[in-house]
Amino acid sequence: MASSPLYLNIIWHQHQPSYLDPELDQLQGPWVRTHGTKDYYDMASLLSEYPDVHCTFNLTSSLMVQIEEYYVRRLKPFIDVQRTRIDTKKFLARWKGKTDPWIDLALKPTGEFDEQDKRLLLNNPWNALYISDVMLTRFPEYRTLKDKAGRRESLSENELRDIKFWFFLAYFDPDFLERPVRLVNGTKIDLTDLVYKHYDGTYRLKKIIVEEDCHRMIAETYKVMSAILPIHKKMMYIPGTRKGQIDVITTPFYHPILPLVYDSDLAKVCQPGSPMPVRFHFPQDADVQVGKAVDYFFQKFGRAPSGMWPAEGAVAQQVIQLFSTNGIEWIATDEQILARSTPAHLSKYYPYRVGEDLAIVFRDTVLSDKIGFTYQSWKGIDAADDFVQSVLQLPTSGDGRDRLLTVILDGENAWEWYRQDNDGKEFLHSLYLRLSELFASRQVVTVTMSEYIHGNPDRMIPPHPLSSMERIDALHPGSWINANYDTWIGNEEKNRAWEYLRIARDDLGGSGVSRPESKVNTPRINTRLWYAHRAWEEMYAAEGSDWFWWYGTTQRVHGGTTPFDLAFIGHLNNVYAFARLAGGSMPQRTFAPITSGDRSINEPDQGAMKQSKSISMAQAKSIL
Repeated sequence: MASSPLYLNIIWHQHQPSYLDPELDQLQGPWVRTHGTKDYYDMASLLSEYPDVHCTFNLTSSLMVQIEEYYVRRLKPFIDVQRTRIDTKKFLARWKGKTDPWIDLALKPTGEFDEQDKRLLLNNPWNALYISDVMLTRFPEYRTLKDKAGRRESLSENELRDIKFWFFLAYFDPDFLERPVRLVNGTKIDLTDLVYKHYDGTYRLKKIIVEEDCHRMIAETYKVMSAILPIHKKMMYIPGTRKGQIDVITTPFYHPILPLVYDSDLAKVCQPGSPMPVRFHFPQDADVQVGKAVDYFFQKFGRAPSGMWPAEGAVAQQVIQLFSTNGIEWIATDEQILARSTPAHLSKYYPYRVGEDLAIVFRDTVLSDKIGFTYQSWKGIDAADDFVQSVLQLPTSGDGRDRLLTVILDGENAWEWYRQDNDGKEFLHSLYLRLSELFASRQVVTVTMSEYIHGNPDRMIPPHPLSSMERIDALHPGSWINANYDTWIGNEEKNRAWEYLRIARDDLGGSGVSRPESKVNTPRINTRLWYAHRAWEEMYAAEGSDWFWWYGTTQRVHGGTTPFDLAFIGHLNNVYAFARLAGGSMPQRTFAPITSGDRSINEPDQGAMKQSKSISMAQAKSIL
């Protein structure tokens, strides 16, 4: 009797926090755009070349909202996709200061830059010279400009223009730089008249950059950003029809550490020696975070998500029912959580049942981190071969049960650190080619969780219903980092942030401003209902994990941690401002900045799901 194949469940996590300043109605960071043109489209479209490989993509709500509102809806009326041009005058008249400030710089004549413009371009914590050193080696002209600016030498008007141009072009996927590409929505990207690929693998300019080239980059950006959700829709696997290649899932709306929003005292279980803030206990907010994400996903894709990657893989037995009651079939976290759950000694190579009707899978840490970090200095084909060999060497079940291997990591940050493999292209193509061959031989079959649970006879995948899964009696509270929550709670700065959050939440709850009934639909603007909606949205945004990540940490980030501190404080202040406009009774409060010192570095961080050399921060992440 032939042995059953190993089922491989690859989940690419795509996330950016909300960079929105609601008072300005403007994004304060460019990273949704840069990863959008470099990663989010091509990670899905590349997979379409290998139809026998099925994967899952996790798109967070905070990411999708920023793509759709600030880079698609607001740009669309002013873009001529056939001529790749933007009506600059009309766009600025309508949306100047209301999208991405680097778009405004690209459209403003460089000769008219004032000191504020130059500071934004060169000295903002997230400036136009922010790029990983690995990426920069592929753009020598960009490197020359960065080095000159770093020496504080005077830059000419032409050099400033080149910098704002490169800040867009260098973040386009290499495919767009090397050949014409027809996007899923019918538009075409072709940047080969601007740059060419040198024999040494670097990209060089073909022409002197003029203002029209900078304007054009906004139109090229729009074309890619507007195709991101459509490529995922086109490739989405639908269980009923068994058509499609990818499962698309999401995360609770503002990427909160859901168990800590539900009850921060859950941290006492997995961090018994850590100091803790006064209890933050709002199960209703945790439910809203899940429900809002489901509703928003339905609006964008016409169906509810089958699964969720809880932010940072943070789980606890107490929050399981929140996923179930919102229609989620399965979630995922890290194998360290499984190792601390009961029953003991469960294998990570199977899904389990937790609660009454929820499946849970556990991330293989070593294999996931190989892609994220180990392969950064490898040739792509060697990395793919090593990964496949690692998979093939896994032990068999011994009892004939179908094994499910889950690999989860960011689908955006790792590639800019691949030194010998531009954007990880060789690795991904080689990996998908090998997995296609292994599918043909039935040794390894890539699956989505929808396929694994419900079956897919077209690919000879039998169903594995929830009733067949072994039950986990007690799910350990913790995240994929250290199997606890110490990245977000348990030291002085992080606890102070939780104290601020609790005070604001108590004030809002007692203000008389009711929570809007709809989790997604926005009331008519500038009405009391609209201000009430905004007050609660700011509260939910402040519950996001990304702010707590930077407090009280030894981690470093290019440009410092101040922008994150200011964003968190800004969300809290906006709760009060909007609640008052909604007619609520709110006390006068001032929240002082929390960060004690600006922890900055000269190089960008290495990205999400980042490894650290220390044991206490064995795994970490950057949100950039």
